[in-house]
Amino acid sequence: MKGRGTFQASPPIKEIVEKEMTDGRLQFVIDLQECSGMDSTFMGMMAGIGMRLRKNEAGQLSIMGTNEKNRDSLDELGLSYLMEIEPEDGPWTHQIEEIRSRLHPLGETISGGKEEHILECHENLCDADESNAKRFKTVLEVMGSDRGNPGSDTPG
Repeated sequence: MKGRGTFQASPPIKEIVEKEMTDGRLQFVIDLQECSGMDSTFMGMMAGIGMRLRKNEAGQLSIMGTNEKNRDSLDELGLSYLMEIEPEDGPWTHQIEEIRSRLHPLGETISGGKEEHILECHENLCDADESNAKRFKTVLEVMGSDRGNPGSDTPG
C-alpha cells in the first residue's frame, strides 16, 4: 500500500484476496512500508480478511512494514490477534525486499457499492472487537446498520 490506506484503496485489495481465497490460497501479506496511515474502512477490510482466514488453521494474514502510527491504530481497534504483525519467520520474509521491488500499484476506484463496502468494513471492526461498536456508532447509524446502538442485540 502506497500513500494512505483508505476506503478507496481497500476494495481492490479485498477483491484480489477473495479471488485468491476462492482459488485455495490461505496466506496473505499486506505491506504497509509506504503507507502513511489507514482509515477505519481500510482496517475493517483487513479485519474481515483476518477473520475469514482464522476460520482455517492454515490461514494467515501477515502485515509487514508497519510504522508506529499504523501499528498503534491496529492495536487500538483490537485487531492484532487477527493478523501477524511484522512476523520474523515465514517462507517469504527473507525475500521481502525482492518482492517489494516487483510490486505495482493497484487501481483505487470503487465501481459501485461504496456504501455497502464501508458498512461491511465497519461491521467487521465491531465483530473483531465489541468495543468498536461505541467507537463507530455514528458511522453505523448513518450507514443504516442496526449495530449503531451498542448492546441492542445482546440480551440484557
